[in-house]
Amino acid sequence: MGWETLTPSDEVEAADWIRDRLHPFAQDVGSIVPDGFDAYARIFHPAWRSLDQVRWSEVAAWSGRTVHPEMQFSPIATPAPGRPTGPEPWSQDPRVGVLANIQTNALIALLARHTSTPEACFFCLWDGYGYLYGSVARMSFRFEGEPTPNAPPRAVTRPRRPKLRQSRVRLPYRDYLLFTGSVQQGAGWEDGPNLWWPADRTWCVASEIDFPYTYVGGSRSLIEEVVAHPLLESLPATTSDGITADSDKVNS
Repeated sequence: MGWETLTPSDEVEAADWIRDRLHPFAQDVGSIVPDGFDAYARIFHPAWRSLDQVRWSEVAAWSGRTVHPEMQFSPIATPAPGRPTGPEPWSQDPRVGVLANIQTNALIALLARHTSTPEACFFCLWDGYGYLYGSVARMSFRFEGEPTPNAPPRAVTRPRRPKLRQSRVRLPYRDYLLFTGSVQQGAGWEDGPNLWWPADRTWCVASEIDFPYTYVGGSRSLIEEVVAHPLLESLPATTSDGITADSDKVNS
């Protein structure tokens, strides 16, 4: 699956509500996912050890660091002073801008139950990915294969594609291509989707291109289910939480 299976859209005004509810760029969580939802969750993208996913909590246990809603991977991947450690429990850092398929599929199952329009969703993909254009080829990483949907990314050569000439969703410092499709089509992307939401706007999912985590805004019941799901390493968040590398004051 991925963006190639979706319908390109020029109805960029469908994203105006997001622009109106975003905080200033790079300020806090509210600059990534729109403000105004009842609750929010932060889903941590897994690190990898060979074919196995490694949770941030496992990394923090190894390093003697603290798990909390604003933790950042670099601080928890650095052993606390005086902490005796063995070999690092991960060999590959979490991916930025895309949630692994096994987590995305788990999230989709929850999202589908919390919208009246599961077949009518919008998907934004950052227009800066070079492989979207015919002028470049790309060596990319994607999650592929069954029956191991949690396999780590492997390198695959992607063909040159014709340039996409559709209109852009223009948000602060980010321009996006817009697509429409069902909530089920949110899985299997090479990168992204970076923003996606249903037509009834009952939730919004945001995977910023530079960050190894995804935010979900929605009803309290949805966020409770996200945080409780065994496949989703996540914690409650607020739109005022920090997002920069130095926002982890606990482990700094």
